[in-house]
Amino acid sequence: MMEHPFIIGTAGHIDHGKTSLVKAITGMDCDRLDEEKRRGITIELGFAHFNLPSGRTVSIVDVPGHERFIRQMAAGASGIDAVMLIIAATEGVMPQTREHLDILNLLGVKSGLVVLTKKDLTDDETVEIARAEAADLIRGTCLSEAAIIPVSSVSGEGLDLLVNEMESLLDRTPARKSLGAFCLPIDRVFSKKGFGSIVTGTVYQGSLAEGDEVQIMPAGAAARVRSLQSHGAKSASVHAGQRAAINLSAVSQEEMERGDMVCAKGAFIPTDCMSAWIEMLPSAREGLSHWQRVRLHVGTVDVVARISLLRLNAAGKDKGYPPGSGGPVQILTESKITVAAGQRFVIRFYSPLVTIGGGRILLPNACPARNKANRTARAAALSDLAGDFHPASFLAAIIHDRGIIDAGGLFELSQMEKKVFNVVLSGLLQETEKYKFLEFGKARVFISDAAFAAVALTTGKILEKFHLEYGELAGLEGEKLYAAMDSAGNTGKVTGDDFKELLGIMAGKKIIATVVMQEKTIYRCVDFTQSLDAKFTALTEKVIKEVAAAGFNLLTLPELEEKLGASSADIKRAAAYLRERDELRMIKDGLLFSREMKEKLLDVLASMKGDITVASLRDVIGVSRKYTLPMLEFLDSQGLTQRIGDKRVLSRGIKA
Repeated sequence: MMEHPFIIGTAGHIDHGKTSLVKAITGMDCDRLDEEKRRGITIELGFAHFNLPSGRTVSIVDVPGHERFIRQMAAGASGIDAVMLIIAATEGVMPQTREHLDILNLLGVKSGLVVLTKKDLTDDETVEIARAEAADLIRGTCLSEAAIIPVSSVSGEGLDLLVNEMESLLDRTPARKSLGAFCLPIDRVFSKKGFGSIVTGTVYQGSLAEGDEVQIMPAGAAARVRSLQSHGAKSASVHAGQRAAINLSAVSQEEMERGDMVCAKGAFIPTDCMSAWIEMLPSAREGLSHWQRVRLHVGTVDVVARISLLRLNAAGKDKGYPPGSGGPVQILTESKITVAAGQRFVIRFYSPLVTIGGGRILLPNACPARNKANRTARAAALSDLAGDFHPASFLAAIIHDRGIIDAGGLFELSQMEKKVFNVVLSGLLQETEKYKFLEFGKARVFISDAAFAAVALTTGKILEKFHLEYGELAGLEGEKLYAAMDSAGNTGKVTGDDFKELLGIMAGKKIIATVVMQEKTIYRCVDFTQSLDAKFTALTEKVIKEVAAAGFNLLTLPELEEKLGASSADIKRAAAYLRERDELRMIKDGLLFSREMKEKLLDVLASMKGDITVASLRDVIGVSRKYTLPMLEFLDSQGLTQRIGDKRVLSRGIKA
C-alpha cells in the first residue's frame, strides 16, 4: 500500500450512521471512549485509515454529530481535503446536517460525497425522497456536484460503489500546495509508557522528520521529535495532508493540550490579533456587528474573540455585516493562539452557540487598526490580498501592515522556511511597483508607499518647523533629523545610517532638498531660503571677536553670555550658525574653538622642535592643561595630529 496525503472527513446529524459507515469500509471502530460505547454516540474525534483498491492509503476523520460537540466537529473538519456528508435515508436532512454543511462551506472544503445510510431500514421510495431532499440541500454549496450514494453499513449494499467514488474523488481533488513551515494543530495529547508524550493531528503544512526540533505554540515549549507514526506505522517523516502521531522528548503531557500547535522551531509567533476575510452565512439569524463577541474555531482552537469590522456600513457600526455579506475584519482573541496564514476559521455566536460565518486568516500577526483612516487602508489591502493570496502577495501584505520592517522581521512573520523565504522575497523584489513598496538600507529595510508618504510628510513638517525657528541655518543634519523622527516614533527599527539613505530617496523624489556644508549633507525644505536679520548678524560678529580676543584661553557659552550681555538662546543660535559655517566648534568641556585659533595652533605645533606633549604645548602657548588637552584631542579627532603614547606628531600633509 502507498501512503497518500489525503484526509476524508465525515459530517452529519447525530445517529445517522457516520461511525458505523467508517467501520463498515475500514474495519476500524472510531469510538474509542467507554462513554461513547456506553451511550452509543460519538463525543470525540475518531480516526481510521483505509486501503483503497488502487493501493493508496487515505485517512478518515470521524466527527461527532451532536450539536453540543460542534467544537469537536469544527476541529476535525479543519484539516480535511474532502467530506462524506452522511444523511440517514430513514430521517432525511436534519438540523446538524445543515450546520455541518455550512461549516464545510466556511472551511473551504471543495469536494466530497453524499452518503444516504440505513438503506436496509427503509423502502426504495423513502430512499428516493431522501435523495431528492439531499440534492436540494447541496445545490449551490461545496457539494453541488457530489454523487449521492445510498448504502447499508449492515448488509454492505452500495459500499463498493462508495469506494469507487472515493477513488474518483482522490483523482479529481488537487494535491495540497504548501510552502509554509511545518505546523500541526493538536487534536489529541496522551502519554505512553516507554515512549513519553505523544500528540496527534493532521499536518496543515510543511514536513517533519525524526530528530527535528519543534516548539509547542503558543506557550513556546521546546521539544524534539523522537519518532513519528502515520496510520499506526512508524514513519521517517510526515507531510502536509497526512495524519500523524508525534512522539516528543523534553516536553510533558501537561504542557500541551488540544488547540496548541506543533510548529517548526522559530517559524511561528503567538497572536491575539489577526486580519481576515469573513463571510456571513445567508441563513444566519442576524448580522455581525462591530466589536461583537464570538467563539472562534480555527484549526483545533476554540477561543473567545471580538470582531473588529474594517469596512463599516454607511449607516453606522451597529449595522455591521448582514447575513449573506462579508468583508475584511480583524479578529482579536482573549488569549494568545497560533494560526497559519491562509487557515480557514468558523465563528459562532457567543450565546446562543450557533454558527454564523467564517472565512480565511490572511495576516496571522496583524497590527490592530487604530483609526478610521487606518481601517480604510487595511480594508483595501486585505481586499487585494483576499483576491490574490499567494506567498509573494502575503509578504507584501506584511510590509503594508507593518509600514516599515527589515528583512529579519519580515522573515520572522513569514511562517516560511529560510530557503523558501529567500526565493519568494527575490521574486517579490522584482515587483516593487506592483506591490507599492521600497527597499533601502544595509539592513534591507522595506517600507510601504503609504508609510513612505507618511514619513516624508512628517520629515517635511519637522523641517518646516525648524526653518521657522532657525531661519538663519541651512537646515538639519541627518543625525538630528533622525533623532527628531525617532522621538516621534516614526523610524521603527531603522538605523540612523539607513534613515539617511531614505532621506536620499526623498531628495531624489524632490520631496526635500539637500546642501553640503563642511563635507556634511544638510537637509531642508525644497523652497527654503536662509534669512539673517541685522541684529543676528551683529551678534555673530561680536561672538567671533570675543572668541578671538580670548585667544587660547577658550571661552564657554555661559562666559560669552556674560561678556556680551545676550540671552542663552541667542548665544546658542549664533554658535550654531557659526558651527554650520565651520567658523566655530564646541569641543570637550563645552569650550569654543574657532577656525582662526585652530589654524594658529597648527602653526605653533609645526614650529615646535622636539616632541609635542600636553606639557610642552602648555609652556609654548602659555595656557593651562584645561585648554591644551581638549584642543589636542580635537585635532586628534580631526586627523590633524596623531597620538603616539603621551606624544603627538602632525599628520602628513599638514603644513610645517
